[in-house]
Amino acid sequence: MSLTVEPPILPAGNPDREVNCEVALEAAFASLVTTSVSQGWTPRETAATLLKLATDHALQLGTEEGKLPEG
Repeated sequence: MSLTVEPPILPAGNPDREVNCEVALEAAFASLVTTSVSQGWTPRETAATLLKLATDHALQLGTEEGKLPEG
């Protein structure tokens, strides 16, 4: 499983930084999904759980900062 995530190549505030982050996380994300499915979880279970974890994480970040996350 590849957990390598490249560092940002764009400075904070750059409008393309989110896309840069998406590209940096893509391989590790795909590897996590593949590993989950190979261990017996269905693609739907995997997707639903990853979405829940990401949503919970975003909400926690918003709570810590006293606001809801953007997006």
